[in-house]
Amino acid sequence: MKKIYLIICAISSTFMMHAQMEGTWKLANQAGALGVGPNLGDISWWSNQTGDLTTRACLFDDSVTFNANGSFMTYQDNSTWLEAWQGAAPDGCGAPVAPHNGSNPATWAYNSATSELTVNGVGAFIGLAKVINGAEIASPAAAPASITYLITFQNGGNTFIADISFGGGFWRFVYEKTQIVVPPNPNVTFRVNMSNYPDIIATGVYVNGTFNGFCGACNPMTNIGGNIWEVVLPLPVGPIQYIFTVDTWTVSEVLAAGGTCNDPVVDAFENRYLNVTADAILPSVCFGSCEECLNIGLSELVSGEVLLMPNPAKSTVQLSSTENMKKIDIIDAQGKNVKTVNCNATEMNVSLDGLNAGFYTVAIGSDKGTITRKLIIE
Repeated sequence: MKKIYLIICAISSTFMMHAQMEGTWKLANQAGALGVGPNLGDISWWSNQTGDLTTRACLFDDSVTFNANGSFMTYQDNSTWLEAWQGAAPDGCGAPVAPHNGSNPATWAYNSATSELTVNGVGAFIGLAKVINGAEIASPAAAPASITYLITFQNGGNTFIADISFGGGFWRFVYEKTQIVVPPNPNVTFRVNMSNYPDIIATGVYVNGTFNGFCGACNPMTNIGGNIWEVVLPLPVGPIQYIFTVDTWTVSEVLAAGGTCNDPVVDAFENRYLNVTADAILPSVCFGSCEECLNIGLSELVSGEVLLMPNPAKSTVQLSSTENMKKIDIIDAQGKNVKTVNCNATEMNVSLDGLNAGFYTVAIGSDKGTITRKLIIE
């Protein structure tokens, strides 16, 4: 089964690369679209300049087409760049000279394993007609039956670079597709764990960011179980900022400054940050935290009632219990115990001085066990 899988993958990869070659291409309308030098990728001996785009316009408007059926075509619109070896004096635009005028049938093949493109047929070529494998021909009659180029794709497959050794150095030709293929936007899966959220979620959880103008209700999330909320969005490549919110904008998460997920922009906002480059499934982070929700090891052993007021709180929170409270622990979103109060009472006022805004778990211990409640500090 493994061998079959590998064969299928290889065939699929070859097909995709072959399809990437298909279509109509022209020399890139830029300086350095064709050049020559002593080594692969080195065009220090000569390369076209911006002015050549005008003086050699008859070359830059030529096109080559790689058809899906394997046929290869050259279109020169009755005018192309001619040199002395083709009978031109001086070099300049003129009627294409056989066999480099597309008059002979031609085919093409691309080998994805070696990144080699071969055009077959006397007079078939890309770039400059005189450049063949191992030589520069001095007469149209010397045109070979095939030429092979080393291909490198760029720009999402909309640009390819063809390199060829002529024996004494390397020529390079840069081509661009005449019909740009826009790749689909990557799918980004956002997930947030709402287990630490202390209040009722009325209408839902949302993701808001630069990609939707922080619009509020544009991108609702779905509770997929375990209080994990998720949404998959196609987003353009590039950096984004975002946050999770509850009931549109009723509550928005507050991230501590300097978090590992925080955006690098220095301003009044602490948003999450992501540079979108490809499909991504983001980790299920805790609401209000850069980290995943941690198991803090506390269990609700009793069903006794405990009330926290107010919630959200600012400077103090009052706890009222049906049992004598022996110990109160306040634990942050990362599972760290940030405050402990020992007591022996059914009511307690607990100072929140020194605690940052965010989401916390309050663990209340009594003779009958420990129960937990959620707390927001503004």
